[in-house]
Amino acid sequence: MRPNMVLLTTIALLINRAVVREAAASDSGGYHIVFPRRAVGAGERVELSLEPPVPAGLRVNWAVVGLGNHMTGLILPVYRAPYVIPPGTPPAMVTANFSAQGVRAGASAEIELRPSRLPGAEGCLGPGEVFSTVLGDIELTRNFYVDTLPALIRRVEPVYPRSDFVRGVEDTFLINALVCRSGSVLDAYAVPRHRDRFDLEPIRDDPKLVEAAITAVRQYRFRPAKSGAQAEAVWVAVPVIFRD
Repeated sequence: MRPNMVLLTTIALLINRAVVREAAASDSGGYHIVFPRRAVGAGERVELSLEPPVPAGLRVNWAVVGLGNHMTGLILPVYRAPYVIPPGTPPAMVTANFSAQGVRAGASAEIELRPSRLPGAEGCLGPGEVFSTVLGDIELTRNFYVDTLPALIRRVEPVYPRSDFVRGVEDTFLINALVCRSGSVLDAYAVPRHRDRFDLEPIRDDPKLVEAAITAVRQYRFRPAKSGAQAEAVWVAVPVIFRD
């Protein structure tokens, strides 16, 4: 049995577990943020959660605070470390809050950042582009549009986890990948799935399958996106199918 891979579909747009610590609460309601104990390096992803658990059916608003107290919302309870962390970079301040039935509660915590650089980062930036000092992303200082989207030229088959292979598990994951100007993939992560658009909680996917899909996509090579004659770094969505 071998996983079949669907070719790139375009959408212009690490999960690492660790020992955790409980950050001191800075809120009403006694909530605090749980996150990894160690300092995180460039490009790492940090899973966040609130303790005690938030009542079912309530949406928690997650954000990270940058320079000048500018707050950037997080789609997921996951902090993405910058791709380049120079020495002296201050800790990342993450926040969470929710409200219901007249009760408002929240918490904030600092995540220590370890000076480092994600390999291959240099091949991503083009004219007028800089790496975010707050999140794993590219910031634009100019406007541009893409004339041609990335084209997949080398695909790597994922390693099918044996336990899932034996049980005949089949699944499909959509992996967001940052395709650099060089055509290599700098970053990749799984797009969360929900049972329906009203469900606040994402589906709990098999982490072994997710990691296998991400590891494979990180080794892909593309013909980069172009804006005129200029190669551009863009996010694309790559579906990965595990099927008998």
